[in-house]
Amino acid sequence: DLVPSVTVKVTLQNRVILQKAKLSVYVQPPLELTCDQFTFQFMTPDLTRTVSFSVYLKRSYTPSELEGNAVVSYSRPTDRNPDGILRVIQCKFRLPLKLICLPGQPSKTASHKITIDTNKSPVSLLSLFPGFASQSDDDQVNVMGFHFLGGARITVLASKTSQRYRIQSEQFEDLWLITNELILRLQEYFEKQGVKDFACSFSGSIPLQEYFELIDHHFELRINGEKLEELLSERAVQFRAIQRRLLARFKDKTPAPLQHLDTLLDGTYKQVIALADAVEENQGNLFQSFTRLKSATHLVILLIALWQKLSADQVAILEAAFLPLQEDTQELGWEETVDAAISHLLKTCLSKSSKEQAMNLNSQLNIPKDTSQLKKHITLLCDRLAKGGRLCLSTDAAAPQTMVMPGGCTTIPESDLEERSVEQDSTELFTNHRHLTAETPRPGKRMDGLHKH
Repeated sequence: DLVPSVTVKVTLQNRVILQKAKLSVYVQPPLELTCDQFTFQFMTPDLTRTVSFSVYLKRSYTPSELEGNAVVSYSRPTDRNPDGILRVIQCKFRLPLKLICLPGQPSKTASHKITIDTNKSPVSLLSLFPGFASQSDDDQVNVMGFHFLGGARITVLASKTSQRYRIQSEQFEDLWLITNELILRLQEYFEKQGVKDFACSFSGSIPLQEYFELIDHHFELRINGEKLEELLSERAVQFRAIQRRLLARFKDKTPAPLQHLDTLLDGTYKQVIALADAVEENQGNLFQSFTRLKSATHLVILLIALWQKLSADQVAILEAAFLPLQEDTQELGWEETVDAAISHLLKTCLSKSSKEQAMNLNSQLNIPKDTSQLKKHITLLCDRLAKGGRLCLSTDAAAPQTMVMPGGCTTIPESDLEERSVEQDSTELFTNHRHLTAETPRPGKRMDGLHKH
């Protein structure tokens, strides 16, 4: 079968001479790039460079995001530093839904459903998704079906009498991409109409039970992987021990009988190969499970944001707490990392008393015995938000700290001119014991670099 792909073009333009400009592009797996690294030399100002690459779906499951990231690192030479100072800029881009999805037949029944409320009259789904109109249906104003290349089917229904949209699917995590795409397209539609007060909301209950099932499945695969690796290590030690005994027998001038050591070696070898295959298969399942868990996490964050009308800064805090890792490993996994982040929120901005703030959190991140504590903390976070709790960062931690140095400590000179001025004032500094206050950088300072297109 033919696999859909999309061509992405990135244009770079420089204002000044730049050295070793390197463009790195990243998309969410299982999306794949034909090329993800590009190198440029901008020897004169105001040059324009354009590169293109293709994005396609490599595996038979759905990515957690359709957003890509282009990062440019470059060095700008100066008089005092000919090699230049390394700087980085980045730009995000949105990939089309058709890359992973095709038009499909709507389904009347589904196991998982969510309803999004709006404050405006419903919009024709043909206007929102013009590229997904099915030839077999004459009227798709109120219902439309989507078929992911991974096999999932999603249905969107627009109410005829109320300002609601319902998204339904057989798998909970598959609701995320279509729900997010629906909200983005609704926002773009009303922006073009000149409507500024359009808003979405969610009045249902947060589907934590479905979310917890995905967490348990992911954690079960992690535990299974740990057990398989331990078994593989034991069989490998046993295999090497049998090898040493056989070599000792073969080197002996009067060897003793093998006593079925050769049979034991062959059986152990087969076990090692089977366990290695099982570890590899479990790693593939774990990677796929983590992608689905990230999709479900994005959906839960979106529903919480619509439910509590969170600001962009508050949503960013939730995303930092629930999505701290691009990929998890046996050494550092999603469960313990998220549990530590949520525990910190419950202890700080969502705490109910000073007693909770005084609680000490575990400084070490180890794989937990089960997911009961994590699920308890997620439920508690939703409960605190429902009772009026607000996500925020500590003002003390967020404010820039002023560094005060004693008068006897002189600053390190940045140039010869500054060194001379420091030498002139050094006597006055030591005699008066004045304190030097480090000046905090002012926001909004312009940095020369590349234009983002």
